[in-house]
Amino acid sequence: MRFFVLTLLAGLSVVSSVQAQDVIPERRLVHTRDVDFPGSDLQSLFDTNLSACEAACLNDPKCRAFTFNANSNACFPKSDVTDRQSFAGAISGRVVVASASELARADDRKADLEPFAAGLLPGALKEAKDLAARHYGGQWSVRALMDAAENSRSTRDLVNAYHWTGAALAQSDQADHWLQYGHLAIEQAAQTKGNRQRMFRQRALLASVNAYLRSQDDATRVEALVDLAKARELLGDGRGMIAPLRLAEKIDPQPELVELLDSAIAKYGFRVREHTVEADSAAPRICAQFSEPLVRAGQDYTPYVRLPDQRMAIDSDDNRICVTGVEHGKRYTVTFRAGLPAANGEELIRDVPITAYVRDRSPSVSFPGRAYVLPRTVDAGLPIKTVNLDSVDLVLRRVSDRNLLRSLQDSYFGKPLSKWEERDFSNDIAEEIWRGNGEVQNRLNADMLTRLPMGDVVGDLPAGIYALTASKPDSNPWSDGRATQWFLLSDIGLTTLQGNDGLTVFARGLTDAGALEGLEVSLLSSANRVLDTVQTDAMGIARFAPGLLRGKAGAQAALVMAKRGNEDLAFLSLTDPAFDLSDRGVAGRDPAGPMDAFLTTDRGAYRAGEVIHLTALLRDAKAAAVQNVPLVAVLTRPDGVEHSRHVSDGGLAGGHVFDLPLAYSVPRGTWRVAVFADPDADPLSSRSVLVEDFVPERIDFDLDLPDGAINPLAPPQLDVSARYLFGAPGSDLNIEGELQLKTGTTLADFPGYRFGRHDAPSDYRTNSFPSQLVTDADGTASLRLPLPQIEGEARPMQARVTLRLSEASGRPVERSISRAVAPDGPVIGIKPAFNGTLPEGATASFDVIALGPDLNPQPMQVEWQINRVRTRYQWYQLYGNWRWEPITNRETIARGTGVIDETALAVAADVEWGRYEVVVERTDGDYASASMGFSAGWYAPATATDTPDMLELSLDKKAYKPGDTANLRLVPRYGGKALVTVLADRVISMQAVELTEGENTLALPVTEEWGAGVYVTAQVIRPMDVAAGMNPARSLGLTHAAVDPGERKLQVSFDAPDESLPRAALRAAVQVEGVAEGEIAYVTVAAVDLGILNLTGFKSPDPSAHYFGQRRLGVEIRDIYGRLIDGMNGAMGQVRSGGDSAASMRMQNPPPTEALVAFFSGPVMVNAQGTAEVSFDLPDFNGTVRMMAVAWTPTAVGEAEADVLVRDPVVISASLPRFLAPGDDSRLLLELTHAKGPGGTMPLLVTADGIELDTTSLPRDVALQEGEKVRYAIPLTSDDVGDHDISIVLTTPEGQRLTKSLTLGVRALDPTSGQTRRFALEPGQTFTLDDEIFAGFSMHASSAMISAGPLARFDAPGLLASLDRYPYGCTEQVTSRALPLLYMSAVAEPLGLGDPERIKTRINQAVTQVLTRQANNGAFGLWRAGSGDFWLDAYVTDFLSRARAAGHEVPQIAFRNALDNLANRIAYAPDFDDGGEDIAYALMVLAREGKAAMGDLRYYADERADALATPLAQAQLGAALASYGDQPRADAMFAKAAARIAGTQQSTSVFRADYGSPIRDAAGLLSLAVEARSEGVDRAALTTRIASVNRPLSTQEQAWALLAAHAMVQDPTVSGLSINDAPLAGPFVRRIEGRDLQPMQITNTADQKTDITLTTLGVPDGPTVASGYGYAISRDYYTMEGEKIQGSVKAGTRLVTVLTIRPAEKTRARLMIDDALPAGFEIDNPNLLRSGEIRALDWLKVSSGEHSEFRSERFLTAVTHAGTDPVRLAYIVRAVSPGTYHHPAALVEDMYRPDYRATTASGTVTILP
Repeated sequence: MRFFVLTLLAGLSVVSSVQAQDVIPERRLVHTRDVDFPGSDLQSLFDTNLSACEAACLNDPKCRAFTFNANSNACFPKSDVTDRQSFAGAISGRVVVASASELARADDRKADLEPFAAGLLPGALKEAKDLAARHYGGQWSVRALMDAAENSRSTRDLVNAYHWTGAALAQSDQADHWLQYGHLAIEQAAQTKGNRQRMFRQRALLASVNAYLRSQDDATRVEALVDLAKARELLGDGRGMIAPLRLAEKIDPQPELVELLDSAIAKYGFRVREHTVEADSAAPRICAQFSEPLVRAGQDYTPYVRLPDQRMAIDSDDNRICVTGVEHGKRYTVTFRAGLPAANGEELIRDVPITAYVRDRSPSVSFPGRAYVLPRTVDAGLPIKTVNLDSVDLVLRRVSDRNLLRSLQDSYFGKPLSKWEERDFSNDIAEEIWRGNGEVQNRLNADMLTRLPMGDVVGDLPAGIYALTASKPDSNPWSDGRATQWFLLSDIGLTTLQGNDGLTVFARGLTDAGALEGLEVSLLSSANRVLDTVQTDAMGIARFAPGLLRGKAGAQAALVMAKRGNEDLAFLSLTDPAFDLSDRGVAGRDPAGPMDAFLTTDRGAYRAGEVIHLTALLRDAKAAAVQNVPLVAVLTRPDGVEHSRHVSDGGLAGGHVFDLPLAYSVPRGTWRVAVFADPDADPLSSRSVLVEDFVPERIDFDLDLPDGAINPLAPPQLDVSARYLFGAPGSDLNIEGELQLKTGTTLADFPGYRFGRHDAPSDYRTNSFPSQLVTDADGTASLRLPLPQIEGEARPMQARVTLRLSEASGRPVERSISRAVAPDGPVIGIKPAFNGTLPEGATASFDVIALGPDLNPQPMQVEWQINRVRTRYQWYQLYGNWRWEPITNRETIARGTGVIDETALAVAADVEWGRYEVVVERTDGDYASASMGFSAGWYAPATATDTPDMLELSLDKKAYKPGDTANLRLVPRYGGKALVTVLADRVISMQAVELTEGENTLALPVTEEWGAGVYVTAQVIRPMDVAAGMNPARSLGLTHAAVDPGERKLQVSFDAPDESLPRAALRAAVQVEGVAEGEIAYVTVAAVDLGILNLTGFKSPDPSAHYFGQRRLGVEIRDIYGRLIDGMNGAMGQVRSGGDSAASMRMQNPPPTEALVAFFSGPVMVNAQGTAEVSFDLPDFNGTVRMMAVAWTPTAVGEAEADVLVRDPVVISASLPRFLAPGDDSRLLLELTHAKGPGGTMPLLVTADGIELDTTSLPRDVALQEGEKVRYAIPLTSDDVGDHDISIVLTTPEGQRLTKSLTLGVRALDPTSGQTRRFALEPGQTFTLDDEIFAGFSMHASSAMISAGPLARFDAPGLLASLDRYPYGCTEQVTSRALPLLYMSAVAEPLGLGDPERIKTRINQAVTQVLTRQANNGAFGLWRAGSGDFWLDAYVTDFLSRARAAGHEVPQIAFRNALDNLANRIAYAPDFDDGGEDIAYALMVLAREGKAAMGDLRYYADERADALATPLAQAQLGAALASYGDQPRADAMFAKAAARIAGTQQSTSVFRADYGSPIRDAAGLLSLAVEARSEGVDRAALTTRIASVNRPLSTQEQAWALLAAHAMVQDPTVSGLSINDAPLAGPFVRRIEGRDLQPMQITNTADQKTDITLTTLGVPDGPTVASGYGYAISRDYYTMEGEKIQGSVKAGTRLVTVLTIRPAEKTRARLMIDDALPAGFEIDNPNLLRSGEIRALDWLKVSSGEHSEFRSERFLTAVTHAGTDPVRLAYIVRAVSPGTYHHPAALVEDMYRPDYRATTASGTVTILP
């Protein structure tokens, strides 16, 4: 066990590595063996090790040296070295501090190394730190050590030469010594092998880096760089030589250096890596692959390539140059000339000739496309593509309709089959029905397309699915030279519409597009079961009931199959994606189901302690009320834990109103509220709300930019218009902000397209607006956009402008505006015709468009290519780690040219397994390019759905009423039969019509079934035209038709004043018109400060838009036409037969300084006159109140909004800090603005209670003219902790008395501590309880608990009070706080924890809270619902079991699930040799409930008792045995536990997964043994052990110690005591608050002594000194650009707070970090301000927390940490209020080892005006 105490001075500033400034050690050590530095000891550490001793000294600026006694593992940090004495076994270290000039020089040198050696810098720093421990020699001088090294080297004693040089280097840290150290390391490496050789080479590499960082002259810099390059070569990183040698040459271009650089470039520099011949392309190429990327744009490589024929040309991409124009069957020599440039500036150093032969193309066979339906015609043929083949071998297999679904599910259907798949397929699913060969067209090296007449082969065979496999004749059956075409020969065209009314199937003939009557249509499930079979009617329609589509898993509807006897067959998968029709106007929210819930809160932001008011309307698809259905509202915390659940009683006319209270202790963040009709189903609706410590906005402003894309060459002005929310112009407001320009790959107007190169990294730049910007007298400003310079690389760009305006308080209000930025040239977009990964052997197809800088289509000539991308990896080792260098080769498999015009250019290629890219480049103007990566291979979907061609469709009106006629205009590009449907979430109507090419019109009757709106679709089917060689085709048009809601929409309005006075009633009447006769209307009304609504952009609730606005199409459309094989493409071939085969955190934050304006009323019944009246009592508020109403009846809904300006004739605005600390000096900024009425002289009075105001400079009378504004700064301070009132009174010339009340909380926020004192009060002795008990504590922020008698020995009151004050709330802590309350009410009540009813409520709340963290399997998570912590499961279930036994309600199902979880875990728990803590605990809980197996208990007791890892586990197994009456075994287990505890030290240094410690185990053993009536333990010894602890206890230790106290103390009554001479009756337990202390005399009137325990908890008096036990914590401030800040700051300055926690040893811990703010700072909460987001700071790297909160007075985060790496956290603060403030200490605490904690020093912060 190890203990570490880290003591740090106030003002300690550990330099953070957030800026990578740590390149050399600021403090390093020089070690000396067998020497002691006596005296000057700081705080000694025992039971530790050398590394922890070093860390303790280096982390303490007072420490100048240390001595570590290796014999006793003791560490003695020293403040100075005053003497040296020999001492065997001692290791002493002296601290050497780097000078400021050395640190600055190293930082400069770092900038040189970062481009090519940034990854080496951390290793170099570690090497410098480790040097002292590796090479001892502090007792000698540097000169003596270097002489010894030279002597050893001269005798070839390299080992000692290396050691003495290292010892000298540890003292000197000089560059020349680092170089010598590196040279000796290289010599050592030459004499060793294997890992030691690599180690020395790595040390040499790092030595060269350290030498460079410390170099003072150019010669040393050059030598260090040369050494770095040579070491890299030795380590296998030859390419890494070039950059350092280039820098060395730039510093000093001496001939030897130039020669070395040339040699490195020749070996490792820019060169031709390999060449390929793309002979299998129709347009072959010879390509050279280079080692570095080439210049992407603006570089003509033609002069650098010598070609044998001037008709040839070259292409370049990434790192390839390819020669085009070569021919098959010829040999060529191509020379790449010296000087050919790479993108990084390197050049080819010599000519490289390449001779290559372009062979003929390899024979190949493939089937184009991925379609599978071959229309049945007389000469139907399958198109096949071949190269250099006269014939192909063919095998035809048939899949019966019963195996069709299996072929889909097993991923055979629709994709090429490998030989392995083909074997399994033919054996298990299909039958071979024909084998033969086909004659195909052939021309040498050309792509040939031939039709294979498969209709003759299939003949009269039954309808079915066929798979035709084609292969090269005499090819290897296991080769890739084979292809598969799936097809069915059919004349059935299918279309399906799937909605809430079920499935509608349309069948049309492919040859004539006519309706097919009498088809047998079956619906199949995923399990291949026929769900139903129906026949098509005269219109070719079949319908399936909606219930058939609701199946899950194997019962899920998967396939529609249509058959005409054995003659014809067609099918359509229902699991494939439906058509994406977003390009045709499908938009809006998802369609409603049978119950459609509209949900709104009264606002978007709440403070802790407020109530969320929720209104829910439940309607059907026609917006009629669904009545008498109870709704459940569930409120969920930011961590996903359910906070509360509320049930309505069925509502009023389908309207439900919920009040959801928030406790003051709830966590901050984004909460979610959802409503359910069935809690086990998905929510009907949900909304997010913020719970934060916000301050309402006082101002609002608009940003305006011209519509359209920004021209980067002439950016427009940004217009700002600001105003106070009480109506005055926002004049003289400070403006700050930034513009972020970011490259992108998409454009909203071109969905599915990707622009730019896919391998180009995204880029962004941010420029800030100039400082000193303010609004003018009218509240306006016109700003020039600070558009950054960014290389767009022919990609879209987006500009986001974020501005923050601040009024007098200094608090910012933020608004943003975004605009597209026109690219600096044309852009190319690529859209794939497939989703995800392609199957092997498929065709990859793409559409390509070109846009000009104005984002309009632009004609463009392009060249495209599809490349197969292969990457291999070259491995090498670098300072102990294996690294790899990717080497990527590209092989072009298809290429071509084309012209892009108004329509997209289609490009395609067949692909095998692998990675690919498609690249498109412009060839007729300024360079532009685009590329996209994709893959082909396993697990790809077998089919893809082509979205239908566009059909032009429009309606004559935007909206209709039932009874109207809608005129539909259709303009097909070809004539045919059309199916016109009206759709919503179901099929409403349909009709078949004949259309001609060109314009057609159709009248549609509008009916009530159209509801709130519908989509009208038309599908035009063109039949096959064999004579014209045209396949069947279809086009689809869609348009939305809105329906006027008519009587379903209420006309709602407010009769409210335009302006109102503060401190008066705001009365308004809600007028509701359109209420149907006999119905009752209801309204809810919210009246909220617009400054609160604007925080979250909250929009007034709009149920009309919800119920009557456009919704997404609720019908999925699929059809078969996108899968038709073009059987008329290609010349007809022949086939010949080959034979037939067969047929929470709980801290109380300061109150808001001003009352929030947020009122809610409802539901209010509307009277017979259509009016509902509401009234709200306004405080002294000036601003805008937005009134929002939601109205409803059984058949209609409506809403209204009205803004009311609330202001006095003179608006009093006051700005304060949000809180103060005792002794802070701040100011009240008073702003008086004349708004209306007469001006003149006005008396002013400002008073306060508990706060000292300096009003000497404040005039008694204020002269204000019309429209004038004056400000006064009133100094204030306070020493009294609490909430204090400030009153402002201004009397107008007309005698009107204007008031404003403010509340200012004063809080002591430094970390709390505790002190426990135990003593015996002798007979007759008196103890006086006075202010001495708070010595060392702040009286105003502390409390004391005193007890006497039996309870005093355990300090039960102190433990209970400490648990009650514990501020955090994970599941363990919630359980530990509640568990003792089950038994300790006699102590809890006197401590002020509540009366019996309140304690019962607290226990019930704890039960509810832990159950919200229960997972589906019955387990519990630490912060949210989860599983995996078996011990926690047992602990929580133990609490629930005890609570049930005590009469508290625990839901039966939840409790049964918890028990089942324990039983299940035991059933599959592995055996163990050291462990079982969770098993023992679970067995104890199960045994108490009678659910344990006696065999399990005896097995673990007899076979695994000694293997149980903790005494508590042994005791819990003993308790389980006692529950079942096996007392002998139980006593034996308790005795084992007691013996183990007796031999255990009371240490908490070891992390335990069971949250425990030896003290927790002792308390648990005592409580369980007493409960089990076991005599196997020494109760007195255990009690003494628990009572003697003199450190803070964890929640586990406190909870179990209280259970032990309960078990031991049956009667807490104390006799023989008097209080202030009055005899005491009953228990003696008192809680005394420091500020309420009244002296008390306690006298022992008995004849024997009485135990007294006094525990004091609170904030220490005076400054907090930086200290640490196991951890060190530092807090630093930086500018937004990463520069460190020290000293005072100006108001308005934004700072980045960086907290760094450094563990002193390798450990695991559950940490809580608590950083309290100085009162003048406020956090830029990222939940409210985009500017608070630290992820935008690229210089900052931070750790992630499990749960973080940004409160008004502190930053909190929980972190689970393991290892020795520092934890770094950050957040952004703003200096808001000028003044001088106490800066509380920051705290880090191990929640389960509370003595492991650290604090920074407290201090003072000054904020300048």
